[in-house]
Amino acid sequence: MKSDEQLISDYLEGDDTSLAVLVDRHLPSVYNFAFSLTRDAQAAEDIAQESFIKAWKNICHFLPTKNFQTWVFSIAKNTAIDWLRKRKEIAFSVFENDEGENPLIAALADDNPLPNELLAKAEDVAYVQQLLETLDPLYRDVLALRYESNLTFAEIGEILKRPLHTVKSQNRRAVASLRRALEAQPV
Repeated sequence: MKSDEQLISDYLEGDDTSLAVLVDRHLPSVYNFAFSLTRDAQAAEDIAQESFIKAWKNICHFLPTKNFQTWVFSIAKNTAIDWLRKRKEIAFSVFENDEGENPLIAALADDNPLPNELLAKAEDVAYVQQLLETLDPLYRDVLALRYESNLTFAEIGEILKRPLHTVKSQNRRAVASLRRALEAQPV
C-alpha cells in the first residue's frame, strides 16, 4: 500500500487515480470529524467534500514533510468553523483565553478508566451521544479527533492550532465530564 506522500507525488506527476485513492482513504475520518463538529449529516458531507476540493486545489502547496491527514483535518476544521459561523451555532465562552483555556473550569487530573472503557459501560448509545452533545465544542472536537480518528495529541494540537498541554487538558476535562455524567446515570 502506497503512503500518502507517494500518492501525492504520483498525482502531481499525472496519475489521477492516486488522488482518488487518497480521498477514499481519508474521506470517512474527515466526514466523521465534520459530523462531530456540526452534528448534521448533510453539513458533514458538504464539509468533507469541500475540504477535499480545497485540498485538491492546494495540493501543490502541500509540504511532503507534513502529515497529509493532519493537513486535510486542518482544512476540514476551518471549513466546519466557517459553516458553524454562518449558522451562528458555535458558542465560545467570553472567559476563554487565547490558548482556548477557560480559567473558570477547574483542571481535573484523571487516572481513571479511559473514554472507551466508560463508553463500554453505557448501554444506551443514544444516551452517550446525548452526553457528547452537551460538551463544549472545544472538548468535543478533541474527543472526536482522539477517539474516533485515533490521532495523537500532538496531531490534534496541530490541527486545532492549540498548544499540546491545552489539548491534553481539554481531553482530561471532557473525559471527566463524561465520567461524572455516566456515574450519575441510574443503574
